[in-house]
Amino acid sequence: PEHKKAKLTKSTVVRVPRSVYAAVPGRNKFRPSQQTPIDNFILAGDYASQKYLGSMEGAVLSGKLAAEVICDKEMNRDSKGLKDVHSSVLGKEFSSKDPVGIVGSGATVYGGGKQ
Repeated sequence: PEHKKAKLTKSTVVRVPRSVYAAVPGRNKFRPSQQTPIDNFILAGDYASQKYLGSMEGAVLSGKLAAEVICDKEMNRDSKGLKDVHSSVLGKEFSSKDPVGIVGSGATVYGGGKQ
């Protein structure tokens, strides 16, 4: 076949430190489901509950799961439902904190992740 004749002429490995969060066992219980208790408010993104790490693949899968929630609602089908909020999060008082390492104050800012 023709593909066996192909030769790789250039390649690059891109390393981005802190590009995904640490895969610590048990952390998925803190991630919200795509369905929310707010009518017509569905979550999608790598932070929402899905089987991959915080990554493009996770964001894509989360978008698919969010689309399933929307289709289920439209077709009056039972969805997977809301995920219970972990007990360690309930009943706590949270205070706002300034982000660490952010430069700028406009609509587009840079930085973050610096401790």
